[in-house]
Amino acid sequence: MLILILAVSSGAAEMEEYHGPDITVRYEVPLKGAAMRLASAYGAARSDIETKLGWRLQRSPVVVLVRDHDAFQESARNTLVTAFAMPARDLIVIDYSRMNRVPFDLEDTLRHELSHILLHQEIDASSLPKWLDEGVAQWASGGMADILRTGEKDLLQQAVLSHRLIALDNLASTFPASPNEFILAYEESKSFTEYIVKKYGEAKLRLILKGLKKNETFEQTAYDNLGLPLDKLEEKWKDSLSKENLWISYAADHLSWLLFFFAALISIAGYCVAKRRMKNYRDDGDEQVKEDSDDQSGAD
Repeated sequence: MLILILAVSSGAAEMEEYHGPDITVRYEVPLKGAAMRLASAYGAARSDIETKLGWRLQRSPVVVLVRDHDAFQESARNTLVTAFAMPARDLIVIDYSRMNRVPFDLEDTLRHELSHILLHQEIDASSLPKWLDEGVAQWASGGMADILRTGEKDLLQQAVLSHRLIALDNLASTFPASPNEFILAYEESKSFTEYIVKKYGEAKLRLILKGLKKNETFEQTAYDNLGLPLDKLEEKWKDSLSKENLWISYAADHLSWLLFFFAALISIAGYCVAKRRMKNYRDDGDEQVKEDSDDQSGAD
C-alpha cells in the first residue's frame, strides 16, 4: 500500500520532490504551487504543535500530496479520511483533491498530522488510546479533523440527547466502521480532550501526556494529575454535555407546545396592532368630523 501511494497510480503520474532543511514534500507536478506553500508553512505549523504539546520534533517528515483520489483511497480505505500519518515512517499523506472543500485547509491538515507524528514520537502506541490521539490532534490543530463530515449535523449533540454516546473504552484501539459512528468517535475524542483543557488547563493535559510517555496507563496518569479515574472523569464530561444540551432537549420534547405558544403570541400581537390601527382610524375620523363641524359653525 505504501509503495502504491508513493508511486501514485503505479507511476502513472509524474512525481517531483522538494527537499527543504526540515521537510520533504513529494508531489505530482501540477501540485508544485501547493507543495511550495506547504513547505513554507511547515516552520510555523511545527512551532505551533511543539508549543501545544511541549515537545520538539526530532526528525524531518515526508509529506506526500496526492491529486488522484482513487490512488489515495487504495491506502486510506475509508471514504471519510482526507489525510493520514504513518508516524513510524515520519510520513504524512494528504488527499489534495479534498483540500478545496470547506472546512479543509492544507496548512491546518499539516498541523493535525504533525500532531500525530509528535505524539507517537514521544508515546508508545500501546500507551496512547486512539480517542486521545485523535482528540489531542484536533485540539492542537485548532479543532481540525482529517475526515469529511456527512450530511448529519452535530452527531455528538444527537448522541447526548438520545443517550447513545460511545464509551471511551470502546474507542481505545479502533474507531467504528459505520460512517456516523466513525464521525461520532472523532467528535467525542475532541469534546473529551477539550473538556480536560477547559476544566483543568492545558498544563494538566501535557502532564497526562508525559505520564503516558512513562508508559503509565491513562487511568494512572489521569488520577495522578486530575484526581479522578477515567470512569469518573468520563461521567463528569457526559454530565457537562447533558447540561449544555438541556435546553435543546426541552425544546425537542415540547416542540408542539412551543410552536402553539409562539403562534398564539403572534396572533395576539397581530390583534393588538389591528386594534390600535382601528382606534387610530376612528380617532382620526372623529377629529375630522369635529373639524368639519367647527368649520360649518364658523361659516354660519
